[in-house]
Amino acid sequence: PSGKSISLKQWYQRRVRGKGVSALTKSVFDNLKETADSALGEDKHDTVVSIPLTSSTEFRNIIKKCAISAGFNVVDLIPETIAAMVCHDGSVVPANGHTVVVRVGGSSMSVTLARVLSGMYSVVDHLEEKIGGNLFDKSIGKFLCDDFNRKNRCKVEDNQRSISKVLRASKAAKHNLSTMNTAECNIESLFDGMDLISNLSRPRFETLIQNDLNRIKDSIQKVISKHDNISITRVVLTGGTCKVPKVQSIIGQLFPNSTILNSSPDEIIAMGAASHAALIGKFPSLSSKTESEADGTVAIPLTPSDIEVRVGDTVTQVVAKNTPLPFKKEMDLPEGNVIVIEAGGKCIAKAEVPGSDDKSKVSLHLEILEDCSIEAIIKDSFTNERTSVHIPAPSGA
Repeated sequence: PSGKSISLKQWYQRRVRGKGVSALTKSVFDNLKETADSALGEDKHDTVVSIPLTSSTEFRNIIKKCAISAGFNVVDLIPETIAAMVCHDGSVVPANGHTVVVRVGGSSMSVTLARVLSGMYSVVDHLEEKIGGNLFDKSIGKFLCDDFNRKNRCKVEDNQRSISKVLRASKAAKHNLSTMNTAECNIESLFDGMDLISNLSRPRFETLIQNDLNRIKDSIQKVISKHDNISITRVVLTGGTCKVPKVQSIIGQLFPNSTILNSSPDEIIAMGAASHAALIGKFPSLSSKTESEADGTVAIPLTPSDIEVRVGDTVTQVVAKNTPLPFKKEMDLPEGNVIVIEAGGKCIAKAEVPGSDDKSKVSLHLEILEDCSIEAIIKDSFTNERTSVHIPAPSGA
């Protein structure tokens, strides 16, 4: 208004002056709410918000309060690394094992080792570093500046505006080289009216960022080297920088015997949060059970002992001790008329089924509820006869 020009930094400081973290965060959620309303054609949204794994209780409360204030119905807050795994698992109970989630974003990265047991995720180890795709931008930018200086006998680094132009062109080149073999870097009037015109190949790009790649590799090795006795079954890649083929390649080399899940790394966390919201929408009672305690833990009921089924001399484990509840399983049973259900090696129920012939196929549907009570249905698929067994919860469970 006064006619005086101000710097971008001064404009930003005036813009946010007097606004705390909560006000700025709410502004972000307001924009997200407008986008959601426009895309879905309605104004009510059950929402799951993804947050960093190491978020404090205070931070969680601020995020939830701001989202609610913007008009979202927040049903849960979920760590980003867990959201990434949920996206790949969907509605299928994942196989037991260990998963490494590698997130490499614009300015930071994290490595999380998680254990999967009967559909429950638990974090074994976690590391965060200030390493991200901005290092790639700077490496490309240095190459472009050196090339421009050599050709024009100048020092473009002396002009901050020129450096900003170079970094924007570097970022665009990085994105292009994630899907193409070459990228053009053209900047009009970069310095003293001179233009920058340069082509960057993917091999040259990978050479320029080699030191940055080594830092990413070292960070991952810091985590996995502490757990040599653990077998990693899969690796989940998240963050826009994981779209770079060379990043995917070095991670694949670190985990040669693991399944690398690298589809849509820049969208996977949001998709996982959406999947989690859809799941809670189907089971509203879960919403009240996702809130953590003051120390960040969540109370989850577990089976107090192994549950096994004995038919004749054949003993089959149905569920292991400390499996999260509720739990369901269906299984085919071997031939035999007397079926014994055991807990910790002791008989807790016995059922007799009618005699069967070669055409019969007997199956067991077992459901363990949160109070540790058991509902079992034994079915003969040929005769369609069913035998129901109810086992009350053990005392003290």
